[in-house]
Amino acid sequence: MLAQIEKEFCEGFEKNLFAAAQKNLADKSNPLRLNNYSYAMRELTRHVLHRLAPDENVIQCSWYKNETDREKGITRKQRAYYAVQGGLGDSYVKDTLELEVDDIHRDLIKAINGLSKFTHIEPKVFDLPEAEVESLVNETTEAVYGFLATINDCRRLVIDSLWEHIDSAVIDETLKETIIAIDELATHHFVDEVYTDKIAIFEINHESILFRVEGTIGCELQWGSNSDLRRGDGAVLPQSFPFTCELSSPVYEPESVGTVESSLWVDTSSWYEGQYEE
Repeated sequence: MLAQIEKEFCEGFEKNLFAAAQKNLADKSNPLRLNNYSYAMRELTRHVLHRLAPDENVIQCSWYKNETDREKGITRKQRAYYAVQGGLGDSYVKDTLELEVDDIHRDLIKAINGLSKFTHIEPKVFDLPEAEVESLVNETTEAVYGFLATINDCRRLVIDSLWEHIDSAVIDETLKETIIAIDELATHHFVDEVYTDKIAIFEINHESILFRVEGTIGCELQWGSNSDLRRGDGAVLPQSFPFTCELSSPVYEPESVGTVESSLWVDTSSWYEGQYEE
């Protein structure tokens, strides 16, 4: 579980802080190991929440309301909500995705609050028995893992829910205009098939869901005109090329999926490599 949690942290500070927290915890000769671990993990979760839920994005969500006594204040629970669902409405998350996030958020906040109790060093939280240390560490690990797993679950469920809309948007993009990278290879080209192989959500913010798509375009390359072909002077060759593109949909209407302008990229390098090898 620890290895899975670590993969979700950014390279650099977050991974280093996580490693330092585990190193502190492993030093059983240090009576402050739980206190040091608790402080490091509390700060790490705070840093991750701020990275995943920037202030300016959270306050623009339709579901946001100020539940603090500060101007434009944001609670940890609201940051956790944003990290999972961005600006997606609760009704879409619960009714369409059938994802219950309340318990996960509650466990995360409970774990963070639990860590806070041990950052103020008092006799009752100093040099605790091994069993108590293990209990708190397990609770914290499970809560952080559950939170991070829920983010991934939400993105997977969004993709599953919108798959047909995503697939249609990709096909529309590849068919609506000439693909210059392919068109440069022959006199004409005709797209026959578009396969969507991989879809990932790389961001859900206060206004949009942003997807990255990978796949393959099957096409025919034609040299010469149709008249040339009839005379036997032209040629037609089937080919396939990998492509990537980006899509987006508004959080208030996720089914309205469209392509990000100029994001379609077709990799025709295999064509030139084949020619070179010959």
